[in-house]
Amino acid sequence: MSKIISRRGFVLAGGGVAAAFISGCSLIPPIPKRPMPETEDALGWMQLTSGGQWRLWSPRMEMGQGIMTSLRLLAAEELGVPPARIDVRLPSTDKINRVKATVGSDSIREFALPLARACATLRDAVLARAAARLAPASDLRFEDGRVVNSVGESVTLSEIAVPTLELEVEERPVEKLRAFSAKSHRYIGRGGPTAQIEAIVAGGPAYAADIRLPDMVYARVLQPPWIPELEPSLDSLDEAAVREVPGFVDIVRHDALAGPALVAANPAALDAMREAAKPVWTGPEGIVDPMVTVDIDAALGTNDFTKSDGRVDPGPWTVDMRLDLPLAAHGAIEPRCAVARFNEDGSLQLWCSTQDPFFTRDLLARDHDLPLEKIVVQAMRVGGGYGGKVVATVEREAAFIARAAGRPVKLQWTREDEFQASYLRPPYSHRVKARVGADGRISDWWHATSSSHVFFTNAGIPAWMQKITNLFGDAGTARGLLPPYGFARQRTDYKLTRLPVYTGPWRGLGAGPNVLAIEMAMDAAARASGQEPLEFRLRHLDGAGDPEVGDRGRYAMCLRRAAEMAKKEPVAELGAGGAAARGLAGGIYKGMSYAAAVAEVVLQRNSDGRIEDIRVRKIWCAHDCGLVIDPDGVRAQIEGNLVWSLGMTLKE
Repeated sequence: MSKIISRRGFVLAGGGVAAAFISGCSLIPPIPKRPMPETEDALGWMQLTSGGQWRLWSPRMEMGQGIMTSLRLLAAEELGVPPARIDVRLPSTDKINRVKATVGSDSIREFALPLARACATLRDAVLARAAARLAPASDLRFEDGRVVNSVGESVTLSEIAVPTLELEVEERPVEKLRAFSAKSHRYIGRGGPTAQIEAIVAGGPAYAADIRLPDMVYARVLQPPWIPELEPSLDSLDEAAVREVPGFVDIVRHDALAGPALVAANPAALDAMREAAKPVWTGPEGIVDPMVTVDIDAALGTNDFTKSDGRVDPGPWTVDMRLDLPLAAHGAIEPRCAVARFNEDGSLQLWCSTQDPFFTRDLLARDHDLPLEKIVVQAMRVGGGYGGKVVATVEREAAFIARAAGRPVKLQWTREDEFQASYLRPPYSHRVKARVGADGRISDWWHATSSSHVFFTNAGIPAWMQKITNLFGDAGTARGLLPPYGFARQRTDYKLTRLPVYTGPWRGLGAGPNVLAIEMAMDAAARASGQEPLEFRLRHLDGAGDPEVGDRGRYAMCLRRAAEMAKKEPVAELGAGGAAARGLAGGIYKGMSYAAAVAEVVLQRNSDGRIEDIRVRKIWCAHDCGLVIDPDGVRAQIEGNLVWSLGMTLKE
């Protein structure tokens, strides 16, 4: 099935204007619209400049996961042009149609196919136009901004392109796309230079903090020690001392801000003003430790769970294990930052490192009673996010202050602000019970956990909506709770409790804490029944399994491969007081990504026999994520995940 659409401005002389289908979407606070991308949307991501260079407006935000590089490689493969001929950029909200937030590890799975179809459509349209001008019109190919035929005659892309180009948009089957059907690829699987690497290395405008505007001032909100829901009050502020600081500009107060905002002519003055302010806050008393609040044994004692599923038989347990994991902060390299400017016509421009520029735009429209077309949010590279920069914080602060100050404002949180005012991974309290039968297999599995919200979090939705969402759970918290292994009977329970701190998405959401508990219990069950950990796991991976959890065969291959790699190297031999051992673990993420790892762990004891140091000497990891578009990017993701996991288990 196909249809004809007209793409205005596919190429305009003297530059390039994005061919996008811009449609206004009303805000349904606070849940953003998240449409699935289609080929027609993807045509708005591609542009051909008058100089004959393809431009790709990345529909995914870049936070170090390498998605801009991967999408450029995919587009190059389908177009049949070198990646260097494609200029990939992060868009502003007036350049492309609304896209989903960059969350959920779904970028390639959801955006690769529409992009490939769009590139195939554009390629065929341009080559067809070239064929009408070249004779013979055989073996046409792109070469250095031209279309060349079999005898070397050519026509430039700027000559072919016209202001209006009729395109037949066809939802081509996968087998007709080069990116997915070719027996060998020219660019996919071979890698390429990291997108934006020149700007990063040379200090170009890659991040929001790099933006400099004329007459710009700097701002910082005095953040209270407690979340606004707990109604902290500012008892005193040395405003006179603040005003005496050289470079003082203003103190802005607004009901939407958590505290007064200091405005300075330069960052150094801002630091001095913060030091001089000496704010004194009063807050709630008797706040209970979050780890006490989510205590799993308390939930089991009252049988008070948000969601329960399955059943197990009564009887003694082979394993009865408890695991508690604390709150965890993102600690991204880049403290969040935004630059806001109100123009003379009342329009608002914002530069920010965000995972969802469109939702940010919607919130700003509501905050300032502006139509969407009067707000442009320019997405910048995110210096570490993975769920940590979805909710709009500095973006809204900067806009409120810029409006009050009447000047462009740059607002960047300090490291202290990041730990104090941002949201955290909720704590988890696990209880896992397993019964191993006479056949050496687990017959009954019971996993109960208590935590707080990830999706429907107090950091992003109002109190009245929190009460509604409490009724139907939180899939983010429960992610990874279902084990990939096959048991005769299994039960899962989880409880959600609102906490006096902001909680929210953290890399992998609940999968990290939940899979850690599962794998620890599997090890304990193997040890208690006298079985080798790898073979014990493989014994529970026969059969098809739950398709929503994942393919057991692919997971088993990862387990075997990780074990094979580790066997090639002997365990380290240490001196007195030291010991080395290896452990195996793995998991499936969202039914699409499979990983297993063997870690060699070194323990060092002091003269009293107490453990004084625990470190991981080496890790062997096998990972199956499907088609690898950028090998370097996948390797970086694996290494980043391993380092992140080490931090989670050893330090955080």
